Amino acid sequence: MRSTIALVAAILLLLGLPAALVLAQDKPANEAAQALADTYQLTNADGDHVCPLTLLAQPRKHDPALKTAEPAAVTFDITFDKTACGAMILFSVDIASWSPGPGNSIQLNTHEGKLLAEFTEGVGGNWEALREGDGVYFLVNQRIADPAAQAQPSEMFGVWDLARTLGRPACRVRFSDAPVKPDSFRLDPDAGCNLLFGRFMPERWRIERGDLVLEAASGAKLRFAPSEEGGWGKVPEDNRPLYLTRAAQ
Repeated sequence: MRSTIALVAAILLLLGLPAALVLAQDKPANEAAQALADTYQLTNADGDHVCPLTLLAQPRKHDPALKTAEPAAVTFDITFDKTACGAMILFSVDIASWSPGPGNSIQLNTHEGKLLAEFTEGVGGNWEALREGDGVYFLVNQRIADPAAQAQPSEMFGVWDLARTLGRPACRVRFSDAPVKPDSFRLDPDAGCNLLFGRFMPERWRIERGDLVLEAASGAKLRFAPSEEGGWGKVPEDNRPLYLTRAAQ
Protein backbone atom coordinates (compact mmCIF):
# COMPACT_ATOMS: atom_id res chain seq x y z
CA MET A 1 0.00 0.00 0.00
CA ARG A 2 2.77 2.40 0.96
CA SER A 3 4.63 1.62 -2.27
CA THR A 4 1.49 2.42 -4.29
CA ILE A 5 1.05 5.78 -2.55
CA ALA A 6 4.73 6.57 -3.08
CA LEU A 7 4.44 5.72 -6.77
CA VAL A 8 1.38 7.98 -7.18
CA ALA A 9 3.15 10.81 -5.37
CA ALA A 10 6.21 10.42 -7.62
CA ILE A 11 4.07 10.58 -10.75
CA LEU A 12 2.31 13.70 -9.51
CA LEU A 13 5.63 15.37 -8.79
CA LEU A 14 6.84 14.55 -12.30
CA LEU A 15 3.73 16.27 -13.63
CA GLY A 16 4.61 19.33 -11.60
CA LEU A 17 1.70 18.94 -9.20
CA PRO A 18 1.97 19.14 -5.39
CA ALA A 19 1.46 15.48 -4.49
CA ALA A 20 0.39 15.99 -0.90
CA LEU A 21 -2.17 18.59 -1.94
CA VAL A 22 -3.69 16.50 -4.73
CA LEU A 23 -3.80 13.32 -2.64
CA ALA A 24 -5.54 15.25 0.13
CA GLN A 25 -8.06 16.88 -2.20
CA ASP A 26 -9.06 13.99 -4.50
CA LYS A 27 -11.01 12.10 -1.85
CA PRO A 28 -13.14 15.09 -0.75
CA ALA A 29 -13.81 15.99 -4.41
CA ASN A 30 -14.94 12.45 -5.15
CA GLU A 31 -17.12 12.37 -2.04
CA ALA A 32 -18.70 15.71 -2.96
CA ALA A 33 -19.30 14.49 -6.50
CA GLN A 34 -21.02 11.36 -5.19
CA ALA A 35 -23.36 13.53 -3.11
CA LEU A 36 -24.23 15.92 -5.97
CA ALA A 37 -24.31 13.50 -8.91
CA ASP A 38 -27.90 13.27 -10.18
CA THR A 39 -30.26 14.42 -12.93
CA TYR A 40 -30.94 18.17 -13.11
CA GLN A 41 -32.73 20.69 -15.27
CA LEU A 42 -30.72 23.69 -16.46
CA THR A 43 -33.13 26.58 -17.04
CA ASN A 44 -33.06 30.28 -17.82
CA ALA A 45 -34.50 32.81 -15.35
CA ASP A 46 -38.01 32.66 -16.84
CA GLY A 47 -38.05 28.87 -16.86
CA ASP A 48 -39.19 28.69 -20.50
CA HIS A 49 -35.88 27.27 -21.77
CA VAL A 50 -35.03 23.91 -20.20
CA CYS A 51 -32.06 21.59 -20.70
CA PRO A 52 -32.11 18.21 -18.89
CA LEU A 53 -28.62 17.02 -17.94
CA THR A 54 -27.04 14.38 -15.74
CA LEU A 55 -24.02 14.97 -13.51
CA LEU A 56 -21.99 11.77 -13.17
CA ALA A 57 -19.63 10.85 -10.32
CA GLN A 58 -17.14 9.46 -12.83
CA PRO A 59 -13.91 11.53 -13.09
CA ARG A 60 -13.41 12.92 -16.58
CA LYS A 61 -10.39 11.69 -18.51
CA HIS A 62 -8.07 14.33 -19.90
CA ASP A 63 -8.13 14.56 -23.70
CA PRO A 64 -4.52 14.24 -24.92
CA ALA A 65 -5.51 16.01 -28.15
CA LEU A 66 -5.93 19.23 -26.20
CA LYS A 67 -2.89 21.49 -26.32
CA THR A 68 -3.31 22.30 -22.64
CA ALA A 69 -1.95 20.79 -19.46
CA GLU A 70 -4.21 18.45 -17.54
CA PRO A 71 -6.12 20.53 -14.96
CA ALA A 72 -5.00 20.10 -11.36
CA ALA A 73 -8.60 20.07 -10.13
CA VAL A 74 -10.70 16.95 -10.56
CA THR A 75 -13.61 17.31 -13.01
CA PHE A 76 -16.42 14.86 -13.68
CA ASP A 77 -18.39 13.63 -16.67
CA ILE A 78 -21.71 15.17 -17.67
CA THR A 79 -24.26 13.93 -20.20
CA PHE A 80 -26.95 15.87 -22.09
CA ASP A 81 -28.30 16.45 -25.59
CA LYS A 82 -25.93 19.16 -26.76
CA THR A 83 -27.87 19.95 -29.95
CA ALA A 84 -31.25 20.27 -28.26
CA CYS A 85 -29.84 22.15 -25.27
CA GLY A 86 -27.80 24.50 -27.46
CA ALA A 87 -31.04 25.73 -29.01
CA MET A 88 -32.42 26.46 -25.53
CA ILE A 89 -29.41 27.58 -23.46
CA LEU A 90 -26.73 29.09 -25.70
CA PHE A 91 -23.73 28.61 -23.40
CA SER A 92 -24.56 24.92 -22.91
CA VAL A 93 -22.77 24.03 -26.16
CA ASP A 94 -19.48 24.74 -24.34
CA ILE A 95 -20.22 22.51 -21.33
CA ALA A 96 -17.90 19.49 -21.19
CA SER A 97 -17.58 18.63 -17.49
CA TRP A 98 -18.65 19.62 -14.00
CA SER A 99 -17.02 19.84 -10.59
CA PRO A 100 -18.19 20.33 -6.99
CA GLY A 101 -17.33 23.74 -5.60
CA PRO A 102 -17.23 25.46 -2.21
CA GLY A 103 -20.38 25.37 -0.11
CA ASN A 104 -21.98 22.54 -2.10
CA SER A 105 -21.92 24.62 -5.28
CA ILE A 106 -21.90 23.10 -8.77
CA GLN A 107 -19.44 24.31 -11.41
CA LEU A 108 -19.94 23.75 -15.14
CA ASN A 109 -16.71 23.77 -17.15
CA THR A 110 -15.52 23.90 -20.75
CA HIS A 111 -13.57 21.19 -22.59
CA GLU A 112 -10.38 22.98 -21.47
CA GLY A 113 -11.49 23.06 -17.84
CA LYS A 114 -12.42 26.77 -17.77
CA LEU A 115 -15.34 27.77 -15.54
CA LEU A 116 -18.55 28.59 -17.43
CA ALA A 117 -20.93 29.04 -14.51
CA GLU A 118 -20.93 28.39 -10.77
CA PHE A 119 -24.30 27.52 -9.25
CA THR A 120 -24.68 28.22 -5.53
CA GLU A 121 -27.12 26.10 -3.56
CA GLY A 122 -30.44 27.72 -2.73
CA VAL A 123 -33.51 26.09 -1.22
CA GLY A 124 -35.82 23.32 -2.32
CA GLY A 125 -33.42 21.56 -4.70
CA ASN A 126 -32.47 24.75 -6.58
CA TRP A 127 -29.02 26.06 -7.48
CA GLU A 128 -28.57 29.55 -8.96
CA ALA A 129 -25.85 31.16 -11.10
CA LEU A 130 -25.31 34.64 -12.51
CA ARG A 131 -23.35 34.82 -15.78
CA GLU A 132 -22.00 38.34 -16.25
CA GLY A 133 -23.41 39.94 -19.37
CA ASP A 134 -25.77 37.00 -19.88
CA GLY A 135 -28.25 36.50 -17.06
CA VAL A 136 -29.48 34.28 -14.24
CA TYR A 137 -29.69 30.50 -14.64
CA PHE A 138 -30.91 27.68 -12.43
CA LEU A 139 -30.09 24.04 -11.87
CA VAL A 140 -33.11 22.21 -10.45
CA ASN A 141 -32.99 18.73 -8.97
CA GLN A 142 -36.58 17.60 -9.35
CA ARG A 143 -35.99 14.52 -7.20
CA ILE A 144 -35.26 16.56 -4.07
CA ALA A 145 -37.15 19.72 -4.94
CA ASP A 146 -39.28 20.64 -1.95
CA PRO A 147 -41.94 23.30 -2.63
CA ALA A 148 -42.53 23.61 1.12
CA ALA A 149 -38.94 24.81 1.58
CA GLN A 150 -39.53 27.73 -0.78
CA ALA A 151 -41.19 31.02 0.00
CA GLN A 152 -44.97 30.96 -0.28
CA PRO A 153 -47.13 33.85 -1.57
CA SER A 154 -48.86 34.12 1.79
CA GLU A 155 -45.52 35.08 3.35
CA MET A 156 -45.35 38.17 1.09
CA PHE A 157 -48.83 39.64 1.62
CA GLY A 158 -48.66 43.08 3.25
CA VAL A 159 -46.38 46.11 3.19
CA TRP A 160 -42.64 46.01 2.48
CA ASP A 161 -39.94 48.67 2.53
CA LEU A 162 -37.95 49.21 -0.66
CA ALA A 163 -34.42 50.58 -0.35
CA ARG A 164 -31.25 51.13 -2.33
CA THR A 165 -29.23 50.70 0.88
CA LEU A 166 -30.16 48.28 3.64
CA GLY A 167 -31.59 50.04 6.67
CA ARG A 168 -32.52 53.19 4.70
CA PRO A 169 -36.01 52.58 3.20
CA ALA A 170 -37.00 55.01 0.44
CA CYS A 171 -40.62 53.97 -0.15
CA ARG A 172 -43.12 51.23 0.50
CA VAL A 173 -44.68 48.54 -1.67
CA ARG A 174 -47.90 46.69 -0.88
CA PHE A 175 -48.00 43.05 -1.93
CA SER A 176 -51.70 42.44 -2.46
CA ASP A 177 -53.42 39.06 -2.26
CA ALA A 178 -55.68 40.03 -5.19
CA PRO A 179 -54.91 37.70 -8.14
CA VAL A 180 -54.36 39.34 -11.54
CA LYS A 181 -53.19 36.21 -13.38
CA PRO A 182 -53.31 32.50 -12.55
CA ASP A 183 -49.90 32.74 -10.89
CA SER A 184 -49.59 36.47 -10.06
CA PHE A 185 -50.93 39.07 -7.61
CA ARG A 186 -51.43 42.83 -7.74
CA LEU A 187 -48.54 45.04 -6.62
CA ASP A 188 -49.08 48.59 -5.35
CA PRO A 189 -45.85 50.66 -5.09
CA ASP A 190 -45.96 54.10 -3.45
CA ALA A 191 -45.49 57.07 -5.77
CA GLY A 192 -42.06 57.63 -4.22
CA CYS A 193 -40.88 54.31 -5.62
CA ASN A 194 -40.55 55.94 -9.05
CA LEU A 195 -37.10 57.14 -8.03
CA LEU A 196 -35.94 53.57 -7.39
CA PHE A 197 -37.76 51.69 -10.13
CA GLY A 198 -37.16 54.36 -12.77
CA ARG A 199 -38.98 53.65 -16.03
CA PHE A 200 -39.69 50.13 -14.80
CA MET A 201 -42.81 50.28 -12.64
CA PRO A 202 -44.08 46.83 -11.66
CA GLU A 203 -47.77 46.15 -11.30
CA ARG A 204 -47.83 42.45 -10.37
CA TRP A 205 -45.72 39.89 -8.50
CA ARG A 206 -45.28 36.15 -8.08
CA ILE A 207 -43.06 33.53 -6.46
CA GLU A 208 -41.06 31.58 -9.04
CA ARG A 209 -38.73 28.71 -8.08
CA GLY A 210 -38.09 30.29 -4.69
CA ASP A 211 -37.41 33.77 -6.09
CA LEU A 212 -39.63 36.85 -6.04
CA VAL A 213 -40.46 38.26 -9.48
CA LEU A 214 -41.89 41.76 -10.01
CA GLU A 215 -43.38 42.33 -13.45
CA ALA A 216 -44.37 45.48 -15.33
CA ALA A 217 -47.29 45.81 -17.79
CA SER A 218 -44.75 45.53 -20.63
CA GLY A 219 -43.62 42.13 -19.39
CA ALA A 220 -40.26 43.44 -18.12
CA LYS A 221 -39.18 41.70 -14.92
CA LEU A 222 -37.11 42.27 -11.80
CA ARG A 223 -35.98 39.20 -9.87
CA PHE A 224 -35.23 39.14 -6.13
CA ALA A 225 -33.54 36.31 -4.24
CA PRO A 226 -34.06 35.66 -0.50
CA SER A 227 -31.37 37.09 1.76
CA GLU A 228 -29.94 35.69 4.97
CA GLU A 229 -31.49 38.59 6.90
CA GLY A 230 -34.99 37.47 5.97
CA GLY A 231 -35.62 40.03 3.23
CA TRP A 232 -35.01 40.04 -0.51
CA GLY A 233 -32.23 41.42 -2.74
CA LYS A 234 -32.36 42.14 -6.48
CA VAL A 235 -30.40 39.75 -8.70
CA PRO A 236 -28.19 40.55 -10.39
CA GLU A 237 -27.31 43.28 -7.90
CA ASP A 238 -25.11 45.28 -10.38
CA ASN A 239 -24.51 48.95 -9.52
CA ARG A 240 -28.17 49.66 -8.69
CA PRO A 241 -29.07 47.28 -5.85
CA LEU A 242 -32.58 47.04 -4.46
CA TYR A 243 -33.68 45.51 -1.17
CA LEU A 244 -37.08 44.57 0.22
CA THR A 245 -37.63 44.18 3.96
CA ARG A 246 -40.86 43.69 5.86
CA ALA A 247 -42.18 47.08 7.03
CA ALA A 248 -42.37 47.62 10.78
CA GLN A 249 -45.89 47.52 12.13
